Amino acid sequence: MANVDRPNGFRPVKTLSGAPVTSLIRTIGVADGADVFVGDALNLASGLAAVAATNDAAILGVAVGFGKKDAQSQLVPGPYNPTNLGKVFYDDSESTHTDWVVYYVPADDVIFEAQTATALTKVPGDTVDLLATAGDTTTGRSRHEITTSSNADFTVVEVPSYPDNDQTAVWGRYHVMVTRAEQAFHA
Repeated sequence: MANVDRPNGFRPVKTLSGAPVTSLIRTIGVADGADVFVGDALNLASGLAAVAATNDAAILGVAVGFGKKDAQSQLVPGPYNPTNLGKVFYDDSESTHTDWVVYYVPADDVIFEAQTATALTKVPGDTVDLLATAGDTTTGRSRHEITTSSNADFTVVEVPSYPDNDQTAVWGRYHVMVTRAEQAFHA
């Protein structure tokens, strides 16, 4: 059975420690210059979250939501756009980045599910790379995928055993963890 092409970036599925993923969610300001989608891998750039590029830079985490500061109180009421509830991604062209935060799951301790961009035959312990592509403005989902390894951005932890997952074919799914997590917020 052929795999279905449904990229969704990196989806947190579990943690190595057994902690619930929801207890790990943090916020940080959004860097200027790019749209950010749910499931995008993030780097730290000048103290702000930026969409990760296809390179070997340390990964901060994965975007899971966005919030806009209230104009008067400067508080963020929650992970949504209060002026447009249907918009589920950070749109850089219509937003002032200083008014926004991104909710993210830190890369430390978390296992993410991702789709391959090419046919891979990986086993636990093998490395793969980030393939950064623009997200889907209709669904608000990331289109980041994993591909062959030259930078070793992620390590394969396991292959999910779904009936429709042929991990040796294009668009296979793998559970991966970040090889080099951003350590800027560790004491």
